[in-house]
Formats: sequence, structure tokens, C-alpha cells
Amino acid sequence: MRLLALLAFTLPAVALPHKLEPDIVYTEEFAPEGITLRVIKPGYVFESKKGGRKYGSLKEGTKAELVSFTDKAYYIRGKRSNGEGVSGWVTPAAFSSKEPEFIKKLKAVHTRQLTVRQLIEDKEIALGMTPEEVSKVLGEPTKTTLRRTAEGQTQVWEFLEVKIQKHYATIRDPFTGAYFRQYTHSTSEEKSKKVIEFEDGYVSAVEFSEQTKKVRPKMITAPIIFSW
Repeated sequence: MRLLALLAFTLPAVALPHKLEPDIVYTEEFAPEGITLRVIKPGYVFESKKGGRKYGSLKEGTKAELVSFTDKAYYIRGKRSNGEGVSGWVTPAAFSSKEPEFIKKLKAVHTRQLTVRQLIEDKEIALGMTPEEVSKVLGEPTKTTLRRTAEGQTQVWEFLEVKIQKHYATIRDPFTGAYFRQYTHSTSEEKSKKVIEFEDGYVSAVEFSEQTKKVRPKMITAPIIFSW
């Protein structure tokens, strides 16, 4: 039996918990503007992602906020059939959309997001990451360059880490004859440099300076695009 729902990025997302569960992806991680589901056929709301206690069924024709999900269940906030608010886990089979392969694509989002989360934790950059994801790893770039051509748009971010070296001179006091060190100036020495190139909004190339340990960057799929 096919169960239908309409989706749109409208409701504000719920803040991330202090400790993320390893198999759960939170909407706030990739869609801070939130995801709303419009229920047009009831679906049971369960206490846990594996089932358990039933909290009733969703009310047909109402909206539900997608808070988080695994590859097998969605945690939502919506309304029960009696009109009261409810939060809990619902099977993906209870939702669909104008997007032909919505459930399949959301599973792909789940897989990608868990990979991105690990990359961010390990402070690694991968081809296919977005500028927002790169910022979570490296922070704000030292310098940015934007180039537009007939083929598209290219953006380059540079991350430069420098070491400040202070220089001193030995000076003789003309009155006492004593010698002392006096600061004269400072110079900056490049410690490491990372250059991240984006094409059409995704990392397409990564360059490291000689001082940085060279590691071949990993590759992930670009963010999943929905057509609603």
C-alpha cells in the first residue's frame, strides 16, 4: 500500500542534542531551516526507533516536523488523530512526496551525513564537501578568491598558518657599558598552507604546502538534491 505526504523546508529545526547517537542523522545537521512532512494518510507513532509503545497514529492532513532519522525510521513531531501533539518514531513507509525516490534519497542523505560527521570529527577534508562542511573542519579561510566563467563558478579558499619570529639585537649601554638584548622586529614564516577549490559549490581539489603532511583526500558524494 502506498502512503503519501508532501514535504517542504519550512518549520525551524530542533537544536542538536549534546551527544549525537551514532546511527541517527539530525535534520539540523544538513537542513537548519527544517523539513516539514504533510501527512495525508495516518501512520503509527512509536516510542523508539525499534518500535515499542504506541503513541497513537498521525492525524491525516496535518503537518509533522522531521527531527531526525535512521535508515529505517523517522523521528517526527506532529499531531495525533485526536488533535493532540505527539513526538515519536514512524516508519518511512508512512511518508512519500512529489519526489519520485524520496525514501531512497533520504537513505542516501543518512549514509552521506554519517560520513561527513566522521570527517568533521577527524578534521579531514574530502572531495564533494560543501563550504559549510569545510568551515566546520578548518574554520574561516584566510583568503577567498571567486572566479566566474562560461563553464561555471570556481571559488578558492586559502588557509594559512604562520609562525611569528621575533628578532633581537645585542646593544651596549653607552653609560654603563653593559650589554643587553633589544627587540628589533618580527617576521612571519609560513608554517602550513591549505588551498581548497570549489566548483559549483563542492570541493573539487585540495592542495597542501610542503610543510603539511600530504594525505590523499577522500571522496564523498555531493549533497542529495530534492526536487520539491
